[in-house]
Amino acid sequence: MNNSLIDMRNVSLEFAQTEKSILKDISYKIYAKDFIIIVGSNGSGKSSLLKIINKTFKMSSGTILLDGKSINDYLQKTINRMVKTITQNCHESLFMSLSILENYILIKQQYEPNLFSMSYKAERDFLSEYLLSFNAKLSLKLNQSVEQLSGGEKQALVLALTMLYPPRILLLDEHTSALDPKAADKLMRLTKQLVEQHNITCLLTTHDLLDAKHYGNRILALRNGVIHHTIEQEVKMTLTQQALLSACY
Repeated sequence: MNNSLIDMRNVSLEFAQTEKSILKDISYKIYAKDFIIIVGSNGSGKSSLLKIINKTFKMSSGTILLDGKSINDYLQKTINRMVKTITQNCHESLFMSLSILENYILIKQQYEPNLFSMSYKAERDFLSEYLLSFNAKLSLKLNQSVEQLSGGEKQALVLALTMLYPPRILLLDEHTSALDPKAADKLMRLTKQLVEQHNITCLLTTHDLLDAKHYGNRILALRNGVIHHTIEQEVKMTLTQQALLSACY
């Protein structure tokens, strides 16, 4: 197999104020185009693992190599462009009091300094058409404040804005868990399509074993901050949901 994109070596995370180990001696390799499903009960360390990869948390010990280079040697600005995170809380990704169009412009400003030399109408027309494949209703609400959108519309907008400039690595922290089943399924299918279309390496935390069964090529199960079980694609495809539950929990 080719060299790993992310190579975690004996990674641990402890919070001094609580003297509690959140992650302990995690060693795991993630390859380009992997879609890793991370499962485990509450408190198992799923979200913390993602926060170490995007440098929200600083590991207490161990090493993470990103493209063969220590993650500590990357500027946070570089990590923010290479690694993007979507959580169940859209407040972390959107300015709720601003309109859809204003949120879009703020994203583009970060990547295109000549944005304001472009036609406002052209930008508006592009956004309206672009959003059709994410949620058609969004195209009709460009001037509406984000806080007035439904939960499914907000998360579809987060995904759309994230994919304006696709990252190499996408971290999804239970990004569908606050949605009703129909909206969650629609967003999950769209996420899979975009990950494959843009050749993105993806890590998804979830409690939903149906999603763990139907999506991704590998499973990483955590328990009390350690790796409890790993499941490769060939085995994953043969497991029943009950067998998956037994293996992961």
